[in-house]
Amino acid sequence: MQHKRVRRESLTEQIQSILIDRIVEGTLSPGDRLKELQIAAEFGTSQAPVREAIRSLQALGYVEHKAHVGALVKTFSKKEIEEAYQIREALEGHCLIVAEPEISRLSGQLKEQLYRMHQALASHDLNSFTQADNMFHRLIIESSHNRRMLEMWESLKIQLQIFSTHIEAAMPLGELYALHPPIVAALEQQQRQDAARHLANHYRELGRHWQDKR
Repeated sequence: MQHKRVRRESLTEQIQSILIDRIVEGTLSPGDRLKELQIAAEFGTSQAPVREAIRSLQALGYVEHKAHVGALVKTFSKKEIEEAYQIREALEGHCLIVAEPEISRLSGQLKEQLYRMHQALASHDLNSFTQADNMFHRLIIESSHNRRMLEMWESLKIQLQIFSTHIEAAMPLGELYALHPPIVAALEQQQRQDAARHLANHYRELGRHWQDKR
């Protein structure tokens, strides 16, 4: 693993952010132990900011502490992952209905992500497709201008990554892409309820593939 040197400012926040990225990307897997000395040596710092970063990750639900073992990347149950996606669907559906009056701006932003997804699909670029897909859904949340709602959505990152990994293995990307244009088309026609209905259908299809995979 390539070592990273962090700036001296806000060490705890920087280390926390890097560890979250590694967990979400799968570099750190569920059950992996977070060793303070090893992490401190990698980043060229003392154990104190590392310890604080790990405590923050535990409070966020990314890490669990086991007696006589230490801090471990949390392992989520099937039920926890399913509940995370149910929360995500509820949050996004609400935001589609109550988004700011200037809904054409949101539909324009979503069309940009559709284009990115389509380009990634054509070039078989799974990573770019996933990034555009994630941004598509994040933009829906951002349209509410509700910071706490966005924080809640962001807090589900690990569960969503696990879910997405299974879905991508079970569902052709072309089918996954096809679930998104109807949402945008409804928004362009100022039909918020229809957009929310298409979003719900999107999640029902994902859930069906999730059950088939499991």
